[in-house]
Amino acid sequence: MSHVRKRLTTAEDLNLIPIMNLVTILIPFLLMAAQFVNYAVIDSSVPAIGPPQPPAEDDDEPPLNLSVLITDEGFTIAGAEAVLPAEGGDEGPTVPCIETGCPTPDSYDTKELTRLLGLIKDEFPDDQNVILVPESRIQYEILVRTMDATRVDPFTKKDGKARELFPYVVIAGGVQ
Repeated sequence: MSHVRKRLTTAEDLNLIPIMNLVTILIPFLLMAAQFVNYAVIDSSVPAIGPPQPPAEDDDEPPLNLSVLITDEGFTIAGAEAVLPAEGGDEGPTVPCIETGCPTPDSYDTKELTRLLGLIKDEFPDDQNVILVPESRIQYEILVRTMDATRVDPFTKKDGKARELFPYVVIAGGVQ
């Protein structure tokens, strides 16, 4: 028979202190670097359902009822049952797209929309509401950009802040 030799080995204890130190440092760092859920909210409301309310007797002027129709041709601004005509009195949208057919969200001229709404705000300084009426095929990004263009004018400063135009946005049902 062969001689079987048993090796006697002694197990050495592992030095876990460096790994524990590393974990102790990494956990707070990872918690600080982690970005948890971020929500962005745009305040808007839906149109009221019900019969129209009669105007108050002490109002001298009828309400503006400012509306911005968003189509694949551009923006049409309407208010007090009148439509603001396009530059030069042309048929079509008040603010046409920069590119024909508005192929991208950047094709919409939101700067010109903001400028025209600033002129309307000068005429009706007490009005706060705007109604957005998008066509059913308008992209969400275009709707959000239009909301931003109607609420504030970042190009005109008032007391060091962007000028407020029509901060209360109402989204109406889309046009087919």
